[in-house]
Amino acid sequence: MKILALIGGSGSGKSTILNGLRGHFQNRAAVLSLDDYYRPMSELPVDENGETNFDLPSVINDGALVRDIDRLKRGESISLETYTYNRDVMQSEKIVIEQAEWLVVEGLFVMAYPAMKERVDLVGFINAPVEVRLNRRIQRDGTERGYSEEEVRYQWNNHVRPADIEFIEPWRDRADVVIENHPHWEQGLKDLIAKMENLDST
Repeated sequence: MKILALIGGSGSGKSTILNGLRGHFQNRAAVLSLDDYYRPMSELPVDENGETNFDLPSVINDGALVRDIDRLKRGESISLETYTYNRDVMQSEKIVIEQAEWLVVEGLFVMAYPAMKERVDLVGFINAPVEVRLNRRIQRDGTERGYSEEEVRYQWNNHVRPADIEFIEPWRDRADVVIENHPHWEQGLKDLIAKMENLDST
């Protein structure tokens, strides 16, 4: 089993690329999302104004993530809860993941943990301009999560962008494939798939 880290800042389009990978690889690829490894709300850090900060590597239970990856590599299946954080409610659903040729681990901070750097075979970075990503976030969080534009901008300026700069953007120059997701992402997806297929055949 080979591992792809699929990273990029908030609003870069990870879900779009992930759907493309799923469409191509079908049951040859399994997916783990860092969103499913958030620590309990009571353990998440808050800023100086008392607002929860979801945009730090420490919010993810990376020990559990690495444990599950190692179980999959041994041929075991894993069962976990998938979580959706909305403004006032958290929804969950239990899923089972089986070993596959490829494991795609997607999320903001996949490469922020030393144990992941030791396990990842390929890094795909999804890139889009900052203003484009902010506008996508305003639209998504307003429509799907019930946040006002003011709240989204507060999170962006105080949590999201500082995390981008420190933990995510440095990987743009270190990734194996950079997918430009503005205005078009199709060629970048093709490049990533070609790289994965080539690595899979070696």
